[in-house]
Amino acid sequence: MRVFTVISVLLLSGLAMVWSALPPQSSLAAAVSGPIREASRQVSDWARINIRQGLVEKTPDYEAASRRFLDADPQRGVALIRLHGCGACHRVPGLRDAQGTVGPDLHDFARQSYVAGVLPNRPGDLTRWLMNPPAHSPETAMPNLGLKRDEARDIAAYLLGSEVRE
Repeated sequence: MRVFTVISVLLLSGLAMVWSALPPQSSLAAAVSGPIREASRQVSDWARINIRQGLVEKTPDYEAASRRFLDADPQRGVALIRLHGCGACHRVPGLRDAQGTVGPDLHDFARQSYVAGVLPNRPGDLTRWLMNPPAHSPETAMPNLGLKRDEARDIAAYLLGSEVRE
């Protein structure tokens, strides 16, 4: 109870000091709302300038950001898909000669939630899958092709929605 009394006295003393510092004919509401109004004006000015200059996105595209690859080349991905014979088992979008039916059809692969039902369909997880599928699903029919990380990233970039098409 004593602590509550001390805190109450301190708060009332602080309010009294603020009140006494106000110019005559000024209200406490005006004294408090002025700085708040100024701060909100500054924030809105900052946002308007930065959005106009493109420094702040209005609506970020999180889906596109999650599919970006640094240094991945979808063109090399196409060449690697052909080199490793992926079309013998899979139908691959944009490749007329890739019409296999042993593995899943890879059309609209970017819209799938999971890679082989075991890993989330994200760039890093797809890359890891391509480097060594049996490590993630020992019963898979997909062999370990011995892909290096860069090769797997290039193939993943192609499968996750690149613009490369025949």
